[in-house]
Amino acid sequence: MLKYRLLVLISVFAVGSSAFADQLLMKNGSRIIGTLVSAGGEKVIFNTPFAGDIEIAEGNIETIITDSKVTLLMKDGTAYRDKRIVLSDDGLVAMSDDGPAVRFEVTDIDMVNPEPWQVGDGYKWFGEFNTAALFERGNTDTDELDVDLESVWRSLEDRYTIRGALELDEANGEKNKDNWQLRNKYDRFSAADPDNYWGVQAVFAYDKFADLDLRTTVGPYVGRQFYDGKLLNLSGEVGIVYVDEQFNLAEDNDFWGSNWELRVTSNFVSRTELYLDQFGVLNFEDINGVLVDTIIGIRLPLFYGIQAAVEMKYEYDGGAVEGVDDLDRTYNIKIGYSW
Repeated sequence: MLKYRLLVLISVFAVGSSAFADQLLMKNGSRIIGTLVSAGGEKVIFNTPFAGDIEIAEGNIETIITDSKVTLLMKDGTAYRDKRIVLSDDGLVAMSDDGPAVRFEVTDIDMVNPEPWQVGDGYKWFGEFNTAALFERGNTDTDELDVDLESVWRSLEDRYTIRGALELDEANGEKNKDNWQLRNKYDRFSAADPDNYWGVQAVFAYDKFADLDLRTTVGPYVGRQFYDGKLLNLSGEVGIVYVDEQFNLAEDNDFWGSNWELRVTSNFVSRTELYLDQFGVLNFEDINGVLVDTIIGIRLPLFYGIQAAVEMKYEYDGGAVEGVDDLDRTYNIKIGYSW
């Protein structure tokens, strides 16, 4: 959503005047002819007959002139659909064929032609699927397979998230890594401040070589979207969880604790995305029995949703059973698809 100034001027000839294409008048004096697709988040998407959709930084644009009806999302959350925007002596006026005119200032605009879910129409589905595989034959036969998935359904009011990960490694016909994790979450956003939300989660984990048959983690949490931009996207959560651990050999265990989640992304480096994800559980009964998973990586979009990533994963289990390392490190080069 547009958090900063939207220095655009939108004007349309009244009904009955000659039609013309949308125009971008640039600060350097040039003019681009095409169709306005959307504006918001400090960028304008403009469709041109010579280059298709192009993305232009809002700060480079002096004026936008549009001949078509647009949907406006204002900073106060109000949405005006299918309006003709007319420049009058008193400022901008949003007009439609069958509704009252609405006067507003340019600085009141948050987005032009937002996605349907951003004005309360249904859900947006997005996510990614990644895999890393290694097959080596020689003095040592090695097979490694890592798969992870994230699928998100988001509306104005709530969000459903499913995340899964699987690791299978084998050397000379003997498995040396066999684990998976499934995280299910539901978030409900505050009407008063949509950056705040509460949620509930259920997490299931299995690790054969850590003697873990099944760890179940459930509980509520509160979260906040602290920043939402290209240079920095930061969200965090904290809550209360109940953890039940079933082991194959060791004695089963259960405890109450506190959980946290931190997710950070940045497009500071052009055409790449830096990211850090951390998930942790603090055991109230044993402070040393903390569980922390940290993922640090850099993602590079390639083409048609295909992406590559270099990633480091650190999984720490302070309550690991005797004979099992408390820290597991994984380094991957991944290929995936995002939608």
